[in-house]
Amino acid sequence: METQEAETSKFSVVDKRKFANPDAVDINSAPDDTPRYPTYVEELMERMNETEKKFQEKKQQIDEEIGRVRTRLETDFEQRMELERCKLALPFLEVLDNLERAVDASLKSGSAESLREGVEMTAHIFRTKLKTIGVEAIPSLGRPFDPNFAQAVGMVEVNDSSQDGMVVEELQIGYTMGEQLLRPAQVRVGRNAG
Repeated sequence: METQEAETSKFSVVDKRKFANPDAVDINSAPDDTPRYPTYVEELMERMNETEKKFQEKKQQIDEEIGRVRTRLETDFEQRMELERCKLALPFLEVLDNLERAVDASLKSGSAESLREGVEMTAHIFRTKLKTIGVEAIPSLGRPFDPNFAQAVGMVEVNDSSQDGMVVEELQIGYTMGEQLLRPAQVRVGRNAG
């Protein structure tokens, strides 16, 4: 029994924790403020950081793809606009060709009548081309004045009471394209003198 007690007395525990031995604490050193977490919390935090990193990478990839799509769409839009401008200009070239032919014909014949006929034919073709794209003249002469489609630039005194408030003179034709007013007509409106 004595040998057992001697063996147990040889065994000693040394506590190396700083708070357990106040003499081992260095007063001049800064305290260790790093938070300490259990191992499973540290693993979860590490997984969360990895997930956040993957998210940022995906977000950057998506932002880059959106930038590429935006650039591609802008380029496609500009190309379509250029094609539409070309389609719009093409009918006007035919009108210009006809005007030049009318001028050439009047120079060769020396007649103002051939020039007038050529210009009238060209104006007819031009009106036809405008109709194909939906541009229509607003009929206003002899109709009641409508401020939604016409602009009154003057009044004309009329003796006939049926002409009061009616368009008696059209100075400039108005046009619509579908439901949209392109240009209002400029008209003179009759006003009863009596």
